[in-house]
Amino acid sequence: MDTARHRVLRAAIACFGAKGYAATTIADIESAAGLSPGAGGTYRHFPSKQAILEAVIDATVSVSDDEIAPLGDDIEQTAHDSLDYMNADLMRIFLRDLDDFPEHRERIIDRTVSGPHRVVAERIAAGNPDIDAPAAAAVMLGALTYFRMLDVIMGPGHNGVDQDRFVTTWAAIYRSLLDPAPRDGV
Repeated sequence: MDTARHRVLRAAIACFGAKGYAATTIADIESAAGLSPGAGGTYRHFPSKQAILEAVIDATVSVSDDEIAPLGDDIEQTAHDSLDYMNADLMRIFLRDLDDFPEHRERIIDRTVSGPHRVVAERIAAGNPDIDAPAAAAVMLGALTYFRMLDVIMGPGHNGVDQDRFVTTWAAIYRSLLDPAPRDGV
């Protein structure tokens, strides 16, 4: 359902991502959402620009572990989904705009870093008890984050490989951590 509230949230993410929280006006968000700028339609759904930012953060952190670190055998799709979840506008908001909102920064870190790290570490430990699973999870999730971060900071194409090649290699490494090859004599 594409309600005005959802359009406002999507528009706010795009506006905050492009211009920054401080430089974005309610009229900018209304215009991007297809509402009449300056007519106050946004205030039917949100009492302030800060309330819009809080709703953006709420939507970002309300996803389940299975959405951020999905179960299943399609590791490539999981990696693509994770990279899509780390969209450029949300990353820009996180990197540029949340210094003034440390409680929101912590909520995002808890949901999008700590939660997936725990889930991935548990999965690696279950399939490979001889490895430092928390460190391996940090390496795997760090690689995904770094790939997306370079796109955000430097622009697409500066990673040296395209997303499909990156994901194929990332998935092969992740599979080797989940199910290591048998050792001689074991």
